[in-house]
Amino acid sequence: MMNYNTVKAYFESILIKNPTDKCEIAYNNEQVQIEETYEDKNYIGFAGRSVTRECTCRKCDQIITRFKQYKTSYTTIARVNSKNVILKLKSKMYYCSDCNSCTTERLLDRSGRNQKTDAFIDSMLGNLKETVSYSTVARMHKISVTNLILHFDKASLVETLIDRTKVRNLSVDEVRFAKQKYSNYQFVIMDADTKQILDILRTRQARDVEDFLKQNYNEIKTFTQDLWKPYKTAANKIFSDVKVITDRFHVVRQFMWAFSRTRIKLAKEQKQRTCRHWKILTKTRERLDDKGLSRLDQLLSENSSLRAAHEAKEMALKLFRCKDRSAYLNLLPKFKQFIDDAELVEFQKAYKSIVNWHDEILNMFDYPYSNGAMERANRTIKQSKNIAFGFRNLNRSTRLIQYRLN
Repeated sequence: MMNYNTVKAYFESILIKNPTDKCEIAYNNEQVQIEETYEDKNYIGFAGRSVTRECTCRKCDQIITRFKQYKTSYTTIARVNSKNVILKLKSKMYYCSDCNSCTTERLLDRSGRNQKTDAFIDSMLGNLKETVSYSTVARMHKISVTNLILHFDKASLVETLIDRTKVRNLSVDEVRFAKQKYSNYQFVIMDADTKQILDILRTRQARDVEDFLKQNYNEIKTFTQDLWKPYKTAANKIFSDVKVITDRFHVVRQFMWAFSRTRIKLAKEQKQRTCRHWKILTKTRERLDDKGLSRLDQLLSENSSLRAAHEAKEMALKLFRCKDRSAYLNLLPKFKQFIDDAELVEFQKAYKSIVNWHDEILNMFDYPYSNGAMERANRTIKQSKNIAFGFRNLNRSTRLIQYRLN
């Protein structure tokens, strides 16, 4: 605020030197009489006086009419066209003879000693729902970052109120979020039904995950995750009869990586560059246009080993597009036979993931849950972290993510 610490200092030092009769807005309040109007390139100011004749005593709730003195306040009431609107208000203080106390009338929706109305604070915090930094919002509203964070910490936000007793289906993942001394990744917990972020733990270590889940969640029916084994171990250890579900994307990704490694290995051995056409080779055949299909057939006709790897990749995609477990189980032996006959080493390594996670993959076909919403949340988390150049306070940053996503 141009080196002025309070609204009062700016109003009395600079804004008061810019009176105007042609203000772009008008302030309407039956209890306030506007005496002067000011405007510069950053602020609009109104100087007003209370015209009330009575108020309610704050102690005995009696109607009091005995005027004692004026009390001046400077309040930011709105933001209009990138300008903050300041109201210099002379409120009346009334004296109550019954309880021998004084009461200053409240004509604005202002809580405590805030120099801003509640509506202005709500609109200011509303901007934090977008993926922007604290400093950007503070600059827009011409306040300090510390002041914005103070209001955010004090605010009661519905999005951060979590009822864990009603949660029955969990979706979990890890993300690099806040800078912590003893961990590089944080453990994110989401309600698989409502898609709400429930908690973000400071570490993904098995002991911490087990302790937290045991203390805060009960009667969990499904547990959706990626292919990180400690999560499965913790879920089976804590929750009886829980169904662990692997995310389809993470399983398919194993075979996409296997195809990429095979393609690069063949290119090095045969000294034939295929990097120019990696998109055509990686994309599923069904999504290619006529020109792409023609180029793909030409590439595969020239290299039988690459054709076998591409066919294995297409079979893997078809395998996990199945709608039910019976279709999946029918195609699985054919897929295994094909990669063995073609001696596709990378695909055989990826196939071990199917063997190790066989029951969890079958659960994937029986339940309608995946980590799709979690991956979307992770993207927002990473964007928020990058824009803010990292977070240090995990509790506040968790609250911010819940406010943006829930």
